Amino acid sequence: MSQDAFDTMARARKLFRHRESGAVFPVPPITESPAGMAAAYAVQDALDAIFRGERGYRAIGYKIAGTNPASRAHLRIDAPFFGRLYDGMASRSPGVLPFAPDFLRVHEPEIAIEIGRDLMPSEAPFDAAAIEAATRAVLPAIEIIGTYFDPWAKAGAPNLASDNAAFGHWIMGVPVTNWSGLDLLDGRVTISINGEVRGTGKGRNVDDGAFGATAWLANALAARGVGLKAGDYVTTGSVTPPIPVQPGQRVRADFAGLGCVEVHITPDRRASNAGRQEGSAA
Repeated sequence: MSQDAFDTMARARKLFRHRESGAVFPVPPITESPAGMAAAYAVQDALDAIFRGERGYRAIGYKIAGTNPASRAHLRIDAPFFGRLYDGMASRSPGVLPFAPDFLRVHEPEIAIEIGRDLMPSEAPFDAAAIEAATRAVLPAIEIIGTYFDPWAKAGAPNLASDNAAFGHWIMGVPVTNWSGLDLLDGRVTISINGEVRGTGKGRNVDDGAFGATAWLANALAARGVGLKAGDYVTTGSVTPPIPVQPGQRVRADFAGLGCVEVHITPDRRASNAGRQEGSAA
């Protein structure tokens, strides 16, 4: 397939069908993948229209992928990219999700923020201080990576970004509106599986911390003529190594001073797609 023949809507529809059916999507050759990030985001936009129109989802913010050197090395990418968060793919802690084979990939403990005012594209460029000043709340979260691309870690940034940045499900903790006394850069974060600590990290493992990562997002959106809105959530990237998802896991992420987030991945496979869970964060 020549890139001139690449069909944006057809690829979005194919990605949606894989999410609906639970069928693995073998990573296509480069000649059949989006030719760069602009083409990838065009597919993501088309997939967004399908999510809204056919699932009735409402976008509640954004996720950022590849915000630390370890994740970039794992995914063989050289820069972050973003996707959308949806109410139909989010739950408040403690969350319960059925295991979705070949879809749910890894758990990632993340510091998330809630935007307190509209950030107009004309205000760009943004920095971490500007984002912190515009933040309403900070909250602990777990993002569960979800994509049917296989092998997903070799799919490359354009393919993953087209599939809504491999977003599977988001578990949100309690928002904290007074974070001035919290160390969001060096406070210890742990992730435990069935009571056993499996990973540790800290906020500065994400590029420039949560506010700096969100500044990157705000600038990337501004370049597309889009601004973050009051009430948007932004989950800013994993602060520990990602932990593979397995059925029967009880997962807990503890963030020093910020709180904890829990999710139970049940062994029940009857729901073939985690994106069908209707637990709303709104």
